[in-house]
Amino acid sequence: MPSVETIYRETIRPLPVDDQKRLAEMILEQTAEQTQNPDRRRSVLEIIESARSSTPARTAADIDEYLRTERDSWD
Repeated sequence: MPSVETIYRETIRPLPVDDQKRLAEMILEQTAEQTQNPDRRRSVLEIIESARSSTPARTAADIDEYLRTERDSWD
């Protein structure tokens, strides 16, 4: 994973100033929430969204193949 400095230099600094400000606001909002409520329970929708963003997209055929392989391993 690239360093924060690299991300800033290559991704954020080239953005228009208004976009940089909005990004900074978003980061501050998120970190304030986490700081105020570090043990806050997440809703099911938040969990699904975070899982969706961290897992690669799969097709129905990929899922069927995975399930078929799992079922075959039970025998």
